Amino acid sequence: MKIKHLLLNITLLIAACGISSCDDFLDTMPDQRTELDNMDKVRDILISAYPGQYPMLMFEFMSDNYDDNGDTYSSPMNLIIESYYWKDAVESDQDSPNGLWNSCYRAIAAANQALEAIEELGDTEEYQVYKGEALLCRAYGHFLLSNIFCMGYNSQTAASTLGIPYITAPEKKVGVVYDRQTLQHVYEMIDADIEKALPLIRNAAFDVPLYHFNPKAAYAFAARFNLFYGKNYDKVIEYANEVLGDSPLPVLRDLSQYDKFTTMQEWTYGYINKDEPANLMLLPTISRYGRAFNQRYAITQAIMRSQLVWSLFPGGKQLEVYNTVFQSNYVSYIVPKMAELFEITNQIAQTGFPHIVVPAFTTDETLLCRAEAYVLKKEYDKAATDLSYWYVKKGIEAHSSDEIADFYKASSPETNAKPLNTGVNYDEKQTNMLHAVLHARRVESIHEGGRWMDIKRYGISITHNIYGSNPIVLKSDDPRKAIQLPIDVLAAPGNMTPNPR
Repeated sequence: MKIKHLLLNITLLIAACGISSCDDFLDTMPDQRTELDNMDKVRDILISAYPGQYPMLMFEFMSDNYDDNGDTYSSPMNLIIESYYWKDAVESDQDSPNGLWNSCYRAIAAANQALEAIEELGDTEEYQVYKGEALLCRAYGHFLLSNIFCMGYNSQTAASTLGIPYITAPEKKVGVVYDRQTLQHVYEMIDADIEKALPLIRNAAFDVPLYHFNPKAAYAFAARFNLFYGKNYDKVIEYANEVLGDSPLPVLRDLSQYDKFTTMQEWTYGYINKDEPANLMLLPTISRYGRAFNQRYAITQAIMRSQLVWSLFPGGKQLEVYNTVFQSNYVSYIVPKMAELFEITNQIAQTGFPHIVVPAFTTDETLLCRAEAYVLKKEYDKAATDLSYWYVKKGIEAHSSDEIADFYKASSPETNAKPLNTGVNYDEKQTNMLHAVLHARRVESIHEGGRWMDIKRYGISITHNIYGSNPIVLKSDDPRKAIQLPIDVLAAPGNMTPNPR
């Protein structure tokens, strides 16, 4: 396989967009709680019901996608170091626990305001699509929060695992104190909101469907949630079918067309293009993640070749579509789906906000959700068919379930066959088919944080190398897999219970 290396000169815009300026912007968002008296205003407030931050920076550097290249290279931003060492963050910028907590609950508040207004306006037919969107936004905000601040969902322990407050009504007074509910309760509430919402969603109400919970995005969310919930894998398959149709191949991402792009910006614009059939919902965020790619803590060539986009798949083949990968001094490698899009708000001072557009839901990820559900139902041939759709679109041949399972049976536990610790006894073929799905998911979600969620879901133990010192280990049940609540939240009246350490 011919690999095209393109030298990446990482030049950051040194913009005077301080953290305080971004916070000021968020703090001055219009409050329309007393004005939601018609459909247009309900529709407009739902724009604010989507989180403006996303946890990809912390999730990526906490995962096993990264390694320490040594102190020859300068240290990056503190949040990266805290994440790599699995330390409780003290940073308070947009990508930090504080930024994520506030962004999600701000979005949930907007969804609740819309739902209350719809109820007060009579809950009539013309509002139903917006009611569905608001319910999905409320569910999604809590789903993100639970995946950030809670342990992975496990049906055997969820009833005694700390969750997060599930907020179902707008705040009417200042200083309301909320308790942490159990993770079981949170998932039950998310499930209820999703099930109420799905029959209500349709495309017609959205000017730009890709930035909203359009029907396909709604069903993709429902499929992912039910996979994580583990209560009904038939629902995962049913909802994924709504997204993928009878033949998934035409709607999967064709990265072979991306080889024409020669810059990070071109690649990124191609990846988040509204006409890309693989994109189901895009989430614009304020984030410094585009500046997070550094040489000290990086995706190294060794990890690329053993575990990520240049690793071997069934048949002993590399994925042909990853010809264009950017690198910095041959020590840091990037698939440039997350280049920064800088919004200038002051032309004279050249200041503004750094943005990342996150592909929140895609057809490829939904396909892999369905493949995983088939494996968990022991329908291995159907799982192999779905994996083969993904393989073929990525430039290698299809494989049977036996071929796939045999390949991962021979894989090294240090690479893509790390032990799974969920309390469930998987048989040998099921274990190896799960490794196949998790390997594909790891490549598909590179830079998006998906690997961290799979590490939590499957109780995978990982190791981080530390230059000049012994490696550090995050065990399968390590409580640090639940990111600590923000310092401000723990210090607020009410004494919200911190995550154990």
